Amino acid sequence: MLLQIKIYLISVLYFLGALYMVFFPPRNFDLSGAKIRTTRSTSDSLKLQKYVDHKTVSLVLDGFRRRDPDVVNVVNLTPQTFENRTILAVELRSDKQTRKPGILIVGGLNPMAWASPNAILELSEKLLYDAHYQTPFFNDYDWYLVPMGNPDGIEFTHKLRTRPPLDSADWAQNISVRAETRPSEWHKNVDLEDEQKDTRCFGTNINRNFAYHWQDDVHKTPTQCCQYYPGQKPFSTAEARAIRKYVDKMGDFINLAIHLHASFKPKKEYILYPWRYSLRSPSNYRTLQEIGEYAARQARLQDGRLYQVHQSSNDERVAGTLIDYISGVVGVDLVFLIKPYHEMFPNFTDTNNLRLYVKKSITTVLSLVRAWRSSTRQNTLSFFGRDVEF
Repeated sequence: MLLQIKIYLISVLYFLGALYMVFFPPRNFDLSGAKIRTTRSTSDSLKLQKYVDHKTVSLVLDGFRRRDPDVVNVVNLTPQTFENRTILAVELRSDKQTRKPGILIVGGLNPMAWASPNAILELSEKLLYDAHYQTPFFNDYDWYLVPMGNPDGIEFTHKLRTRPPLDSADWAQNISVRAETRPSEWHKNVDLEDEQKDTRCFGTNINRNFAYHWQDDVHKTPTQCCQYYPGQKPFSTAEARAIRKYVDKMGDFINLAIHLHASFKPKKEYILYPWRYSLRSPSNYRTLQEIGEYAARQARLQDGRLYQVHQSSNDERVAGTLIDYISGVVGVDLVFLIKPYHEMFPNFTDTNNLRLYVKKSITTVLSLVRAWRSSTRQNTLSFFGRDVEF
């Protein structure tokens, strides 16, 4: 008798759920572009077998655009970099007639995070062609993705990867050893500033070059030999200016912004939020903390650990960063910095570390989106006090 009652209750719940979907459909598939997209199984997904360079990023994005011009738009950001490369953004919108909540992701700003562009390219492919990701992630959001924010720096570190390492400070000071060695780490681009006096040193840390409380974390500007040199002034780098122009233009359409970075310390992986320049908490820090903790639980690491979630400045004060600029100047409320572990100068032919970083990055990005959805209760029904997402 009890079993029959349970079956009847379950049947009623399914019937009520079906009625709700009929009278209150969660999305309009005719307008969402579902009819003009191609779906395929996850087994046929894009898997880049090596760390991508700028040319590969351009080819992959152009392939997306040619295959699905109705939902893919590739944007050339200006100005070009010091070595005349163009930073590319790809916009994925299932319905170009209307604006949906926008998600911005910027990767490849630090040239040590080689796998960051791979992760964003593979996420783009899954959103476009994998049915498991199209609903709900692609149908419900507009995506604005910058896979490689520092193409010169990434090309520079790729070229030097086979050389023996030398302490970065010694490498910067000793020109005679540069042809045979590489710096032990490199976190900058490769530009030479106008009227530069010391030609031994070059490059600016782009993630210190944005004009929001620039230099508030130091009393004296680091020298250009330092890996954290912030530039002579805010937006002195072409990369920071190009990204600024793009996010300023798209700011009104962005609801969630993510900087996909990397942690270079084993078992130290983070989901962080503004502010980075100050210990002062943002006004919505409770919301940011809750969303971050929800995402950390959803993206639990393989060894059972959780991402550490907290305000960025709790570890170290860093001024002039991208996430502080997007939050403080562009005015986006939900801004996060994701830092999965990434080895510096990894084995270029060993894809295990590459695949692990890509998997963790995609899982964490989508977990943040799910956490945001949960916080807004978008596409969620409550059955007997339990939330069910559809």
